[in-house]
Amino acid sequence: MSVMSSRRPALLAAAVVGGVMTAMIVEIMLARRGLMLTGAEQGSAGGGRQVHAALAWWAITGAAFVASFVIAATTSRVSWLHFRPLRWVAAVALVLALATIGDAIPLAAADAAGRYALAILTALTVAMLMAGFGAFFAVRQ
Repeated sequence: MSVMSSRRPALLAAAVVGGVMTAMIVEIMLARRGLMLTGAEQGSAGGGRQVHAALAWWAITGAAFVASFVIAATTSRVSWLHFRPLRWVAAVALVLALATIGDAIPLAAADAAGRYALAILTALTVAMLMAGFGAFFAVRQ
């Protein structure tokens, strides 16, 4: 058994987690700009909202795919043994960035909070699947 095949499950898991975290960041940034995931059910009167909701869905899932692909491709080809201190610095920077971005989440209206939470959960589930595909395609042999 080669070293790469023994590291592969951990590599895929790390890439999927990174892809989902990227999807969360993209969702928060889109919501700050008014692109909500729940705009598609407003009917024909809000045609622009449907396009914005579709754009948000594609952006979230696409970002998860690309991020997990890049993470898996990079970590599978580069030896990180010499960068141990850099990993800790990057982890602290990521936590601080996520805390800063998390404060900017806009609140949903009280009557739409359940629908919005379900839409976010569904979007992150689809983003997790897309991140899995991206990581798999990056490390397949």
